[in-house]
Amino acid sequence: MNTVTLTTDIGWRYAAQMKGRILSIAPDASIVDVAHDVAPQDIREGAYVLYATAPHFREAVHVAVIDPGVGTSRSAIIAVCSHGYLVGPDNGVLIPAARQLGLQRVYEITAERYMADDIAPTFHGRDIFAPVAAHLLRGAQPDDIGVPYDDYVPLDFVSPDDAASGTIIYIDRFGNLITSMHPDGIDASYGDTVEVTVAGSRFTLPYVPSYGHADEGALLLTASSTGLLEVACRNGNAQRMIQASRGDHVAIHGPA
Repeated sequence: MNTVTLTTDIGWRYAAQMKGRILSIAPDASIVDVAHDVAPQDIREGAYVLYATAPHFREAVHVAVIDPGVGTSRSAIIAVCSHGYLVGPDNGVLIPAARQLGLQRVYEITAERYMADDIAPTFHGRDIFAPVAAHLLRGAQPDDIGVPYDDYVPLDFVSPDDAASGTIIYIDRFGNLITSMHPDGIDASYGDTVEVTVAGSRFTLPYVPSYGHADEGALLLTASSTGLLEVACRNGNAQRMIQASRGDHVAIHGPA
């Protein structure tokens, strides 16, 4: 494995420092920028971006730095999975993606020899997570770097498979409202018209396989590329039309 991905809220300039640290330890590393514009300190948004991206890598070390607790007593962890490693703060940001990748064990990072010599308490992404990721690429084992750790912070933003209600967990740049619900949880098939409540307002929407099956400018319900239901607008912006926000309640009431 020689690929490391970076998902952060720190912007490109700080991310460049992380890349320098990785390449100074693992010069042959292939670094993939997933995102450096996650909303500041937004752990759930970062977790969703990582959850949506990590399964598309066969083997990689995934580093996430959305870390409002940096420099406090929160732990730094490695999640060992069937298909790679995840490295970051113990605040839940890694866990949904880790479960997607087949979570096997979590380790708390404790061995200082795998960290930078001079750790800034405000930038563990550069001084702890990046070096640890680089050493994993070079063959270091998690039990060299840390100790087994079961008391990690859980995070689960996906509703049960049979749930017909949930929340908006992510809003993309198109204004699509990604929900926590699976298509299997609703009593509807493509081509049906369904009643949907979003943020307290009720809408009658076509349930379609993709955006182009709805009328121009019309709201619709479909399955997102991550396999979760989303409310969207064909060639428009559902967030603006509905005035919805992440965390708003969504319910599917079945065929209209």
